[in-house]
Parts: sequence; C-alpha cells; structure tokens
Amino acid sequence: MRWILICVCILLAARPAPAWTQNQPKLGAAPLKFSRNKIDYEVVSFESLYFDYKPPVDVEHPDGNITKGTKVPMPIPGNIQALNGKKVAIKGFVIPLANSEGQSIKEFLFADQLVSCLFCAMLGYDQWMVGTVVDPKGFQIKEDEFEEPIIIFGTLEVGPKFEDGEFIGLYRIKADGFEPGRKKFLGVL
Repeated sequence: MRWILICVCILLAARPAPAWTQNQPKLGAAPLKFSRNKIDYEVVSFESLYFDYKPPVDVEHPDGNITKGTKVPMPIPGNIQALNGKKVAIKGFVIPLANSEGQSIKEFLFADQLVSCLFCAMLGYDQWMVGTVVDPKGFQIKEDEFEEPIIIFGTLEVGPKFEDGEFIGLYRIKADGFEPGRKKFLGVL
C-alpha cells in the first residue's frame, strides 16, 4: 500500500501544471479583466506566477523531508512582484485547512493542481498559495466543487512569509469571493 501511495504522489508531481492561458493576453497586450461588484480583477494564472522559487531557509515537511534553502533570498521577477497588493482573479483548486463539511471555509490552500495532499504532490512553492476569506462568514463551497477548478478573486500578496522563523509560503490571497470555474448543466459537465 505504501508503494502505491508513493507512486501516486510521484505521478501527481510529474503532471504538467494546468494553464489558464487560453484567455491570457499576448505579450505586450492589456491584461484581461474579471469584474465582480464593480471591481476589476486582473486575470493571472499559476503558470504566470511560476519561476521555480526556492526559499532562503531550509524547510522541513510534515513527512520529515527537508528542502534545502538557497541561504540567499531569491529575487522575485518584476512582473510578479508588480502584482503585490493588486486585485487578481486566478483559477485553481481549493484545499480547505479545516474540516469544512457543513461549515464555511475561512482559510484554505489554493493550488494549480487537484491534490489531496499538498505536501505529497511536491508542488513548487510558487504553485500554491495560502488563502483567507475577507467575509467573516467564509465561503460555502459545495463538496463536488472541490474537484473542479474554482476562480478565486481578491488581493494578492507576493513575497516570502515567515512565522516564528518558519517559512510559510510565497503567495497569499485575501479572497473577496469565488465562483466555479466551470458551470454545470443539469448536474452534468
């Protein structure tokens, strides 16, 4: 059973990151906008945020493995750093940080791939983000919506974050709202 789990984790890690690029503008074109509640959110993709980031410190994972740090802070590309504090819309998969069955979601991980265990999938530090919901009531996301991409829109924070000396992540989003990435017709597709 352990070998099956290891193989599944390796296969998930080897999958290419899905891109939301069919709607991405060509280089030099104006960015696409996603509008909700009279606010324009710039459309970004996880692919556009990816630059193979390595943290400046060693990071110990829940399974005991350690990712060696670069010891020197890795520069964030200017086009990505420019998104810090901006209103963005991004498509990905929600992974609740607490048991959400019948409860609202207030904190979550948001990833470019559908994974059941973020640490098993070995995603890069720039392929996921920590999300918090602005509305104190949280989000009511249905169980079947976790299996489909969801569009999260809110304010993006870019830059390494540390708590008590531990590396927490590179990206964070303060989510204003969400909507399913694909609408289902009569419960199908």
